[in-house]
Amino acid sequence: MNTNVRRTAVLALSLGLAAGIAGSSERSKGTALRNPAVVDALVGALRDEDAEVRSQAALTLSRLGDLRALPALVAALKDEQAEVRRHAAMALGRFEDERATEALIAALKDKDPEVRRAAARGLGRVDDNWGFPNPNPNPNPNPNPNPNPRPHPNPNLRNR
Repeated sequence: MNTNVRRTAVLALSLGLAAGIAGSSERSKGTALRNPAVVDALVGALRDEDAEVRSQAALTLSRLGDLRALPALVAALKDEQAEVRRHAAMALGRFEDERATEALIAALKDKDPEVRRAAARGLGRVDDNWGFPNPNPNPNPNPNPNPNPRPHPNPNLRNR
């Protein structure tokens, strides 16, 4: 099968799952997204010759969190391409399983810093779309916490 066809197929699965996540009820998400045929197709795509297909498959599997994908995702941590390893680490971070934890600990020694970061986040079970939490929970955008600051002692410098 043509590389572009495989890329499009994996991307379509990913987009279909994303649409299913957004548009499905909680009851239907559990069955539609964990369809064995979908998981099997994505696990097979992790062994594709094209790195982009492997990477997208790992990213899509990260949204599913299906245990059937666990061994293939652990193996993907040894992929030659850093992006594939990073997405595999992201996916493994969704599992609360000893095998995933051990694989993520090993990935902390990866040569690529983004893979190490994904492994560390996965070990911390960060589930915030892989972004950083807001360090300032104050909704006030004003960085000055004092709403009535004292005026500057020199009036000539006040308006500069």
